Amino acid sequence: MALLSWLDKKVDDSKAGVLSAIDLKYVLDTHHMLKKRLLDVMDGTSTEPLDVVTISQDDVCAIGKWLYGEGKTLYGHLPEYETARQVHAELHLCAGEVLTQHQIGNQDQAFALLKTKYRSTSSKNQMEFTRLFKAAKVNP
Repeated sequence: MALLSWLDKKVDDSKAGVLSAIDLKYVLDTHHMLKKRLLDVMDGTSTEPLDVVTISQDDVCAIGKWLYGEGKTLYGHLPEYETARQVHAELHLCAGEVLTQHQIGNQDQAFALLKTKYRSTSSKNQMEFTRLFKAAKVNP
């Protein structure tokens, strides 16, 4: 992955692996899959029952558990941590908003949110986690 290669070149290799239980590729892939899961529910191809309350919570997914557990312990002192945590929470709230619109029958609104607000928030989420991972490697 080009982003990971770039980050590795920008930081000291002796600090590689400092994020231990979670890696940037996993974060990016997981939240890309969240969009896919929403789309599958919205187009009727999913049998997965998504719950608005659960999907809206930022501490339920594996990344959220890491953020509020090991990630907070290790990197809570970094300003990038709090920004990433906030944007991650926004992403989950947006996913809940998309799912709510779908469940109440506002399909056009659900797809519009997915293409605009969710896409923008997802991009911010990726950017802020990239910043957090870079800062964590430089300032363990």
